[in-house]
Amino acid sequence: MKKLAWFPEALFNSYAQVFFSNNKWFGIILLALTFVDFNVGIHGLIAVSTALFTGYFLGLHEFNVRQGYYGFNSLLVGIGLSIYFQTGPLLLGLVIISGMLTVFVALAFEGILGKYGLPFLSIPFILVIWILRLASRQFEALGLSERGVYILNDLYLLGGKFLVNMYEWWNQIPLHTSIKAYLLSLGAILFQQNIFSGILASIGLLIYSRIGFFLSIFGFYIAYFFYQLLGVPFTEVSYSYIGFNYILIAIALGGYFIIPNKSTYLSLLFIIPITAVVGISLQQVFNLFFLPIHAFPFNVIVLLYLYGLKFRIDNRIGLSTIFWQQQSPEKNLYNFINYQERFGKESPIPIYLPFYGEWSVTQGHNGAYTHKDDWKHAWDFEIKDEQGKTFRNEGDFASDYYCFDKNVLAPADGIVETLVEDIEDNTIGTRNLEKNWGNSIVIKHSEFLYSKLSHLKKGSILPKIGDKISKGDIIGKVGNSGNSAFPHLHFQLQATPFIGSKTIDYPISDFWMRFQGKESLEAVGTPSLDALVSSLTPNHQLKKAFSFVIGNQIKWETENGEKIVWEVKRDYWLNTYLLCQKTKGKAFFKLDDGTMHFIHFTGNRQSLLYKFFLAAYKISFGFSHGLQLKDSIAINMIFHPSRIFIQDLVAPFYRFLKGEYVLSYPEKSRELGFQPIKLEGKLLKKAFGKEMESYIFNFQIDASGLQYFQFQDQHTQTIAKCIAN
Repeated sequence: MKKLAWFPEALFNSYAQVFFSNNKWFGIILLALTFVDFNVGIHGLIAVSTALFTGYFLGLHEFNVRQGYYGFNSLLVGIGLSIYFQTGPLLLGLVIISGMLTVFVALAFEGILGKYGLPFLSIPFILVIWILRLASRQFEALGLSERGVYILNDLYLLGGKFLVNMYEWWNQIPLHTSIKAYLLSLGAILFQQNIFSGILASIGLLIYSRIGFFLSIFGFYIAYFFYQLLGVPFTEVSYSYIGFNYILIAIALGGYFIIPNKSTYLSLLFIIPITAVVGISLQQVFNLFFLPIHAFPFNVIVLLYLYGLKFRIDNRIGLSTIFWQQQSPEKNLYNFINYQERFGKESPIPIYLPFYGEWSVTQGHNGAYTHKDDWKHAWDFEIKDEQGKTFRNEGDFASDYYCFDKNVLAPADGIVETLVEDIEDNTIGTRNLEKNWGNSIVIKHSEFLYSKLSHLKKGSILPKIGDKISKGDIIGKVGNSGNSAFPHLHFQLQATPFIGSKTIDYPISDFWMRFQGKESLEAVGTPSLDALVSSLTPNHQLKKAFSFVIGNQIKWETENGEKIVWEVKRDYWLNTYLLCQKTKGKAFFKLDDGTMHFIHFTGNRQSLLYKFFLAAYKISFGFSHGLQLKDSIAINMIFHPSRIFIQDLVAPFYRFLKGEYVLSYPEKSRELGFQPIKLEGKLLKKAFGKEMESYIFNFQIDASGLQYFQFQDQHTQTIAKCIAN
């Protein structure tokens, strides 16, 4: 039985995935919905089970099987066949065969479309149902179904007179034609042509996603009014077979594959009418073959749209595709916003300062001299002494300048794209305007992200074109070549690989900054003119305590004697996380040389791991005396789901809830040696800027690592001692 522990989760997810969800309760509601017609429900269940066991015995990736990615298409095929054909042994065999076939078709399209980063959606269902509909014309022993004639009998057997009365009551409610059509369209997604099923589906959709529920209504009514505008016949019966295309497109492109915001809602005003035109025209073609179009328009438009977005060179209209699918429009939105707040807009790859020690920004963005127009997003760095001078003696020679001949470091991992290394250094006060950038190196970090370091010393550049380099590698030395009267380092980020390319506004990650009498640790930022900046110098104790090594275990003992074990693991997508052996909760984290960030949590929110996730949400390994780290926590990570219902509805347009994190370091300097370190902090839940609740916590760290961890909320206090790390 333990080997089949995955089956219930995979089963419910297969139903929920019809609406892009992995919500268990939504899946249960949809499963119950299919049993409004018992024969439909049982054949759908058989088809899903066949697909899941096919995936299991083929040895497919368990996560994909559990998520229902291979089950929902088979579900639709099984339900569709039971609607069209009479119940019997032949239909049962056909459903089992189709369940297996649908998995193979899904795998084929996963390979074909996956190369382009596109989902296979319900294409396997459409192809298989068409294949079987065409083939069945030769199956003389397989009779057509009279499904729907005996539905009240089926309901009575399933739930007695109460369920029959409820079904009739819902269907007799006097509703506007458009509302009936909307409910029929929802039910039609699972081949249920009745208002009762539509009501069940809408309740499930509301439980799954408030944004998804609103989008379903929004998308449907755009289509409804477009049909009215064109004068196209729009009856409840005919529309219910295709109306779900507009509902699914609105959810998919309004909030599931694209982060929901004003732009996604506005884009639906154009996408839905396009889908209507495509759907109407396709129906005329498929009528020639006596085949329904089902969800074909939905698949065509979604794939065309997502594929088209991949050719953008900027995101000027604010349509951001999902980089970590959370299976919910709300979760996608909250995590995306939180990621931007924490790590910078459009900065998925961290770029670090390209030098050792503390340097001064002698020209920043929109500088007074050369950082203008297309080249305005750049920095010039020099070293200053305590008197604010950049040179010793009279400054007549390049060697008098503190930054001259200092090492220049790679700001991130990458490949050397372009370099120039044979330009003579200028004598002080002169410039080489013909070779404006001087000796330079351009490093490719990803598509459309390059760094350029210029005015380097002749002959100092170490790597060659095509060499792979790692963050922190020495790549050259500061010189005085090109348009440079005094030694300095020019640093910029750009979208193209050429020396002289236009700059882009891209932040620097994890650096200390002293500016206008204040010292701060910046997770991401743009250093200003005259700011003093330096890279983090990690404290050994802190780094040892929070640098979780894959394969290690962290063992705790709570104040009541409970032993808890966490494992440090990495998943199929190379995400690192802590796994609680007892609760199976996961706390995902991102670790670099200077900082540990927790980024996501799944599991029991009463567990010690969740409390640790909140308390250690951001840990800097380097610090100054009295440093206060501040960060923001995604709303859905700190508020209970029942508390954010209203926020969910308006989240794409306005967010009034906020989670704040504050961590205080001791009143001592960075160079603490091996003295014990106590970190204290608090979490704040806010609504409209006012504090609602707060949690407090602290850590004790010594030379051996973490000692204990304490967390206190409004009702309880938890103390855990680390007994192995």
